[in-house]
Amino acid sequence: MSTAVLLLTVLAAITILGYMIAINSHGPTRLSISYLLATVLLAGTVWATVQHVNSGLDKKNAEELRRLEQEKRQAEARARSQEQSLIESKKRLAFAGKLNSVIAEGSGLATMMMNTDLRDYSVEFNVLIARATKAKRASERVAKEFERILSEKTNDYYDESAALVKEGIENLTEAAKFYYLYFRSDDAAQEKLRERMMRRKARDSYELFKNAGDLIAVASESP
Repeated sequence: MSTAVLLLTVLAAITILGYMIAINSHGPTRLSISYLLATVLLAGTVWATVQHVNSGLDKKNAEELRRLEQEKRQAEARARSQEQSLIESKKRLAFAGKLNSVIAEGSGLATMMMNTDLRDYSVEFNVLIARATKAKRASERVAKEFERILSEKTNDYYDESAALVKEGIENLTEAAKFYYLYFRSDDAAQEKLRERMMRRKARDSYELFKNAGDLIAVASESP
């Protein structure tokens, strides 16, 4: 039992005692004074009881208000967290899409250089040179596009895939360089060396792009 309840109990007991004394009083003056004092005690007891009940309600209401405020803050924090997660997820997907676009173009160039016929006698020599020049420029364009994408990156997502793509592009540009230089060789030995280097670099580039794409696919499936 709390101290306040104990005091109210004592006050109520005194009030009852006051009325008992008033009931047993003799004489009009004593009777009037006894009832007056008992009534004052009763009013004080009622007032104290009402104040105690109201203070309990106020405390309960304050606690309920604090609980609601806390729940509101928690809900707002969860909403902000979910919104931030959604934004990050969109950024990840957007970056993955751009990276996959580079991978697709780079893989196409690498495949072309692995399989191209450097001695295609069905076309003129100038056409073969034009093809090599086009491949060289395309590899340089892919490299610039990749650098642009990296400059927009704001987090550490797909770091491993990006590193593989970067290495793949390095091999791709080297393959394109050997492709371009093949038609400027001084002798058959130099042609053979440059062709071998072109196809090896192109194959290495293709494998790196493939591994990067596989990593992106696995990471995108993860929650």
